[in-house]
Amino acid sequence: MASIAELRAKARSYSETANNILTGAQRERRNLTQDEQKTFDGLMTTIDGLKATISRADTLRDLQEDLAKPFGPSPGGGDGYVRRGELRPGEVRTFKPKEKFAEAPYDGPGLGLFLRGITSGNWKGAEELRAMSEGTLSQGGYLVPQPLAQRTIDLVRSRTRVMEAGAITVGMTEQTLKMARLTQDVTAAWKVENAPMTFSDAAFDSVQFNAQVLIAGAKLSVELVEDAYNIDKIVERSISLALALELDRVALYGSGAAPEPKGVKNQSGVTTVSYTPPNGAPLLDYSQLSKAISVLLQKNFEGPFGAILNPRTIGDLDNLQDTLHQPMRQPPLVTALEKFPTSQVRKDLTYGTSSNASDIFIAQWDQLMIGIRDLLVMEVSRQASDASSSAFSNLQYWIRAFLRADVALQHPAAFYVLTGVTPV
Repeated sequence: MASIAELRAKARSYSETANNILTGAQRERRNLTQDEQKTFDGLMTTIDGLKATISRADTLRDLQEDLAKPFGPSPGGGDGYVRRGELRPGEVRTFKPKEKFAEAPYDGPGLGLFLRGITSGNWKGAEELRAMSEGTLSQGGYLVPQPLAQRTIDLVRSRTRVMEAGAITVGMTEQTLKMARLTQDVTAAWKVENAPMTFSDAAFDSVQFNAQVLIAGAKLSVELVEDAYNIDKIVERSISLALALELDRVALYGSGAAPEPKGVKNQSGVTTVSYTPPNGAPLLDYSQLSKAISVLLQKNFEGPFGAILNPRTIGDLDNLQDTLHQPMRQPPLVTALEKFPTSQVRKDLTYGTSSNASDIFIAQWDQLMIGIRDLLVMEVSRQASDASSSAFSNLQYWIRAFLRADVALQHPAAFYVLTGVTPV
């Protein structure tokens, strides 16, 4: 296939030939002959076709360059830590599941000792955090030091099933981030000699991340905060797990109504299949999973594919038996399908007359993007209250930690949702 430079050269050559035909007739003070007119018109038609092809190629090249910036590979070391200093101007760093959001290893004190330090002034074992802490208790908010914040975000990521399945983390340095995406594949075509080549109209649009606030809270007694030897692990585990569970839920089921991001099930372009309507049914074999993978393969996704499903459903699949009451053999496509159980996949959905239906999300999960800002804020109160109690009266610290995140799909067609799955 001719290069764009070659096409431009051809267009110039054809233009010069057409110009010579015109100037020759003008020099002889006559009209174009019938053959000259036919040749001239043919040259102009060819030039118009070349111009259209060059214009499309230029547009496609520019879009592909924009697309390559956000979704380019993330250079990282063998330890999984991404070297953010290698970012070029305008480039956005993405992180695969095993790549670290943290810029460097951090094995220092955790959120629990940081909490003890800012509430009681006892920084024993957390002296390095004291120098880095920002904020005042009277104003309620503390910006968690960056090394600790990034390690906590990595803990959240490691406990988030969609990320374990392959979702990509997008590092956000601002509140909003706009990224290009491809919604329709480019197609190829054979070229006829001496005729302009044609390009398919690839469909591009953009997604915009808007960093929304995700909060996890806890109530801790003053005695626990000040005296418990394992306060570090208790606080860090509870906060990171709560944030991870909610990220999973919103990535799958988010409504999109502000401030909640829109999850996979509510995104346009996602394949949603109702299983044996109108009232759903239990899975009696693996055919529905094979069908889902086949649909994704037909859309030119190569995998690896993963299924995120409720623990009840994966238990039902594990207990499938053949006519001899032996464990049912999984077909090759299903064997290669990695399963990720999570209680964030609902099992109480109303489906016809059923009120215990569930979903199975099957996808090439690297097409899901989670935008995360690398800021983590911890707020502490001794006066906060709700309808039933207060931190002051109970001698407690009420704490909440929040980060900012959003959800987007790089290619919606990479997702398949099977709905109406009831228990066996």
